[in-house]
Amino acid sequence: MLVGVIGLLRLPDVYTRMHAMGKCDTLGAGLIVIALMILIGDITNITKLILIGVMIATINPIITHLIAKTAYNRGTPMAEGSFLINDYVASQRRKRRSQVETVKKGDENSE
Repeated sequence: MLVGVIGLLRLPDVYTRMHAMGKCDTLGAGLIVIALMILIGDITNITKLILIGVMIATINPIITHLIAKTAYNRGTPMAEGSFLINDYVASQRRKRRSQVETVKKGDENSE
């Protein structure tokens, strides 16, 4: 938890802070669930705690990703020196380019 707080205070922008806090949150919750499994010892409750642990391990990264995506879509600036590889835009350009080439080839064949 200390590493997450240090990351929150020291890192320059929303995206890197969210990365530090997301890792800390998932790890902390997972360790608490493991401690409860050791403490309780009943197989029924351990099964429930395993299910809770799986849900935490699945949901926390998804929510962190959605928060980052929303921040990006709203135009939240990145720290100076950060770079962005927008693969979605590149894939859309490739798709459009291939569609245009297909249409051009179809026009050439029909003549």
